[in-house]
Amino acid sequence: MSDTININPDAPSDDEGSDLISLKDENGREQQFELLDLIDYSGTQYAVLAPVEGEENDDQVLIFEVEDADKETNVLTPVDDQSLADAIFELFRNRNADRFEFD
Repeated sequence: MSDTININPDAPSDDEGSDLISLKDENGREQQFELLDLIDYSGTQYAVLAPVEGEENDDQVLIFEVEDADKETNVLTPVDDQSLADAIFELFRNRNADRFEFD
Protein backbone atom coordinates (compact mmCIF):
# COMPACT_ATOMS: atom_id res chain seq x y z
CA MET A 1 0.00 0.00 0.00
CA SER A 2 1.49 3.30 -1.09
CA ASP A 3 -0.40 6.50 -1.60
CA THR A 4 0.07 10.20 -2.12
CA ILE A 5 -1.37 12.33 0.65
CA ASN A 6 -1.09 15.72 2.27
CA ILE A 7 0.35 15.51 5.78
CA ASN A 8 1.08 18.70 7.63
CA PRO A 9 3.12 17.97 10.75
CA ASP A 10 2.65 21.55 11.98
CA ALA A 11 -1.14 21.50 11.82
CA PRO A 12 -2.77 21.35 15.23
CA SER A 13 -4.80 18.23 15.93
CA ASP A 14 -7.57 17.97 18.47
CA ASP A 15 -7.39 15.69 21.50
CA GLU A 16 -9.64 13.17 19.80
CA GLY A 17 -7.02 12.45 17.15
CA SER A 18 -9.34 13.05 14.22
CA ASP A 19 -6.58 13.21 11.60
CA LEU A 20 -8.08 10.70 9.16
CA ILE A 21 -6.27 9.51 6.05
CA SER A 22 -7.68 7.40 3.23
CA LEU A 23 -5.26 5.05 1.50
CA LYS A 24 -5.84 2.62 -1.33
CA ASP A 25 -4.58 -0.94 -1.02
CA GLU A 26 -3.07 -2.95 -3.88
CA ASN A 27 -6.61 -3.93 -5.00
CA GLY A 28 -7.77 -0.31 -5.20
CA ARG A 29 -9.95 -0.54 -2.09
CA GLU A 30 -9.93 2.56 0.07
CA GLN A 31 -9.17 2.14 3.76
CA GLN A 32 -9.36 4.79 6.47
CA PHE A 33 -6.59 5.31 9.00
CA GLU A 34 -6.04 7.66 11.88
CA LEU A 35 -2.73 9.51 11.92
CA LEU A 36 -1.48 8.91 15.46
CA ASP A 37 1.92 10.57 15.25
CA LEU A 38 4.76 11.68 13.01
CA ILE A 39 8.16 10.42 14.13
CA ASP A 40 11.54 11.73 12.98
CA TYR A 41 14.11 8.92 12.95
CA SER A 42 17.60 9.14 11.44
CA GLY A 43 16.67 12.13 9.32
CA THR A 44 13.54 10.55 7.87
CA GLN A 45 9.93 11.17 8.86
CA TYR A 46 7.55 8.29 9.55
CA ALA A 47 3.78 8.26 10.02
CA VAL A 48 2.23 5.97 12.61
CA LEU A 49 -1.29 5.04 11.49
CA ALA A 50 -4.08 2.98 13.03
CA PRO A 51 -6.95 1.41 11.08
CA VAL A 52 -10.28 3.10 11.71
CA GLU A 53 -13.23 1.11 13.06
CA GLY A 54 -14.32 -2.03 11.31
CA GLU A 55 -10.79 -3.33 10.87
CA GLU A 56 -9.94 -6.76 12.34
CA ASN A 57 -6.80 -5.67 14.19
CA ASP A 58 -8.00 -2.73 16.28
CA ASP A 59 -4.81 -2.70 18.35
CA GLN A 60 -2.47 -2.71 15.34
CA VAL A 61 -0.53 0.26 14.06
CA LEU A 62 1.12 0.61 10.67
CA ILE A 63 4.28 2.58 10.04
CA PHE A 64 4.89 4.41 6.77
CA GLU A 65 7.86 6.39 5.55
CA VAL A 66 6.79 9.90 4.57
CA GLU A 67 8.59 10.77 1.35
CA ASP A 68 8.92 14.41 0.30
CA ALA A 69 7.94 15.45 3.84
CA ASP A 70 8.88 19.05 3.13
CA LYS A 71 6.36 19.39 0.29
CA GLU A 72 2.60 19.86 0.34
CA THR A 73 1.88 16.38 -1.05
CA ASN A 74 3.64 13.34 0.38
CA VAL A 75 4.01 9.70 -0.59
CA LEU A 76 3.52 7.12 2.16
CA THR A 77 5.48 3.91 1.74
CA PRO A 78 5.08 1.01 4.19
CA VAL A 79 8.11 0.17 6.32
CA ASP A 80 8.98 -3.47 5.58
CA ASP A 81 12.14 -3.68 7.70
CA GLN A 82 10.96 -5.15 11.01
CA SER A 83 13.89 -3.82 13.05
CA LEU A 84 13.29 -0.30 11.69
CA ALA A 85 9.56 -0.59 12.40
CA ASP A 86 10.33 -1.77 15.95
CA ALA A 87 12.65 1.20 16.56
CA ILE A 88 10.05 3.68 15.31
CA PHE A 89 7.31 2.01 17.33
CA GLU A 90 9.44 2.24 20.47
CA LEU A 91 9.84 6.00 19.90
CA PHE A 92 6.09 6.29 19.31
CA ARG A 93 5.42 4.31 22.47
CA ASN A 94 7.70 6.50 24.59
CA ARG A 95 6.24 9.73 23.21
CA ASN A 96 2.63 8.61 23.64
CA ALA A 97 2.67 6.66 26.91
CA ASP A 98 0.18 9.14 28.39
CA ARG A 99 -2.23 8.90 25.41
CA PHE A 100 -2.40 5.15 24.81
CA GLU A 101 -2.32 1.94 26.80
CA PHE A 102 0.44 -0.40 25.67
CA ASP A 103 0.78 -4.08 26.59
